[in-house]
Order: sequence, then C-alpha cells, then structure tokens
Amino acid sequence: MRYITEQDLQVQHRHEPLKKIMLTQNERLTPGARQFLADHQIRIIDCDSPIETAEETDNSLKIAALTTKRQTFFPLLELELWEAALKASEVNRDSCQRIIELVSLVKQIATEDIAELEICEVAEINTDELTSEEIFQPTGKIILKLRRACVYSTTLKMCVTAEQKGALEYLIYLINNEICQLLT
Repeated sequence: MRYITEQDLQVQHRHEPLKKIMLTQNERLTPGARQFLADHQIRIIDCDSPIETAEETDNSLKIAALTTKRQTFFPLLELELWEAALKASEVNRDSCQRIIELVSLVKQIATEDIAELEICEVAEINTDELTSEEIFQPTGKIILKLRRACVYSTTLKMCVTAEQKGALEYLIYLINNEICQLLT
C-alpha cells in the first residue's frame, strides 16, 4: 500500500499543474493530500472505476444546474406571490385571494401534482409595457411583484418537464390576467 502525501502532490503540482490525479488499487491519499486536492479543485479518479467521459461530465453538470434552478426558482416564485398577496391584502381583498390561489398552483406545479389541474388553452396577454403611471398607482407594488413572478416562471420553463412547462404557461397567463385586473 502506497500513501500519497500533501508534499508529494505539492511537488507534482509545482512541476506541472494538476487537473486530475489517478489512483491505482494500492494507492491511498493522506487526509492532507485529500484536502490539497479539494483546495485546488483537482479531480480524483480511481483507475478501477469506469472513467467518466467529458460528455458525461458535461451532462451531469447540466442536470445539476437544472436541478439547482428548480430548487431555487420555485421557492422564489412562491415568495414573490406571497409578497404580492400581502400587498394586495392592503388594497384589494379579491385580488389577494386570487394571488393566494396562484401560490397553491405553484406548489402543485413544483411537486408535479398537475394531473388534476384544468389547464385550458390561453391567449397571450402582453403586460411587458408598464408605464410610470401604472407603477405609481396604489397597486403598483403588487404589479411589480407579479411581473417578477412572471420572470421566475419563464425561467423555470427552461428546466422542467413538458407538463410543468404547460402548467407554468397557464400560471403566467393567470398572473398577467391579474395584472390586467389590477390596472383597470
């Protein structure tokens, strides 16, 4: 059994910067060596395990990035809608209730519990162009929060299943519809 120490790696790294280190069956790393590799972001490859190709590595990184986006943006979308509901409670109770229903829709989409949803074909509502007059109304903060929720929903559409994508498009329609109601 051969133990590779931190000093061994430092000498190797000085001569030629390491990107990965291959360990044979009878080689082990000391804790210091393992820490050195982690600090310098050097991959450890076990020669006895199947070697991962660059394409497999790229795919696993893409999957990890998509998973992270889903885990981040669904809660952000929920929070944005809760904040909009909170603001709406001060101005318009009906709007507040509708926004709370949107929060429960987001939870269903996130958990892929969308089989029971009645999603109909939707026409696109354009609320991209907001004027300063609309923003400085009493409902302006609610509208801004709802617009941000649309942005989160649009971002999520790129990293979810086809069914979730359809449900998110419906959610965006409902949010834009709420914005239109607040503007009238």
